[in-house]
Amino acid sequence: MHIIVVGAGLAGPLLAQGLRRAGVGATLFERDRADQLSQGYRIHIAPEGELAMRDCLPPELHAEVLATSGLPGSGWRVLDPQLRTVQEHLVPQRADADGPGGRHLTVDRQTLRRILLTGVDVRYGAVFERFEFLPDGRVRAEFAGGLRAEGDLLVAADGTHSRIRAQLLPQARVIETGTWELYGKTMLTGEVRALLPAAALDGFCVVAGADGRFMPLAAHRFRSGGDDYVMWVVGGPAARFPADVSTLDQVAMREAAAQLVGDWHPSLSAVVRLGEPGSVHFTTARTAQPLEHWETVPVTLTGDAIHTMIPQGTSAAVALRDAGLLCRKLTEGAPLLEAVHAYETEMLEYGFVEVARALKSAG
Repeated sequence: MHIIVVGAGLAGPLLAQGLRRAGVGATLFERDRADQLSQGYRIHIAPEGELAMRDCLPPELHAEVLATSGLPGSGWRVLDPQLRTVQEHLVPQRADADGPGGRHLTVDRQTLRRILLTGVDVRYGAVFERFEFLPDGRVRAEFAGGLRAEGDLLVAADGTHSRIRAQLLPQARVIETGTWELYGKTMLTGEVRALLPAAALDGFCVVAGADGRFMPLAAHRFRSGGDDYVMWVVGGPAARFPADVSTLDQVAMREAAAQLVGDWHPSLSAVVRLGEPGSVHFTTARTAQPLEHWETVPVTLTGDAIHTMIPQGTSAAVALRDAGLLCRKLTEGAPLLEAVHAYETEMLEYGFVEVARALKSAG
């Protein structure tokens, strides 16, 4: 059996790792070049995601994930625009953090992605175009430039704008919520530490305005092996943003983000203006609409390719859970389509429960 995986974000590499560990052939195709840095900074991994990594990764790579994770904070807080705490949720350190229930982690996305790709057969610069079912029940994936690959199963791990989903499930819809975001990172120098609210150095916080604007802030302090920084997002209704924000260069994006919170506590815009220009990006918040199970074929989907959700701290873990579940189903010995069907049935249930929860939490 050979599996074709398209997309080298988080779910795709973890699936490839798990299959490789189980002795199943897998090739990972990624549209970006090997020297292109992925976007994204500090992310939260809920216990189900950590468990999936524990199951799929070789022990030495799982240990590296833990070693490069962030130092834990005491919880999360909501602040008003003048940085006064209006809500807090403190999380006591769990005695069973290393137990069978998994653990919460904060990780740097680029560091995690590098670890997940270690030893995986990756073809970079492969832009997926279409797939074709073959007479023998297998599937062929076609990429720009004439590159082709044939396998027993094609797995979409190619994100919200999945071309595989568009071909397989044209009825599937991902809708805009009307929220726009600029995000980036600022290195955690002494100057920046002095500017940040204490809550941003001790876990996760979000500054929330009465007009729909919001600004998550969270320091990522590596246990080992990295340069500490603070991740920030400036978000709100699309009408609050410059209409041409998506076409601005990164320096102009950074200034637009600073101006969007210019009437809040001055430390916030100062932190943004000290951000690394190359780290600044624009995105919009999207959510997938619920989808009925389709007829199972030798093409399936994981992560944002099927259940895009509003960022609420769990999407990465759900994508990793997908990878772990699909790997397990594929390696338990059941016929291929039976295994894929069992994966899809379970994944659609928990995946869209989480989509709904995230949408409700953001409302």
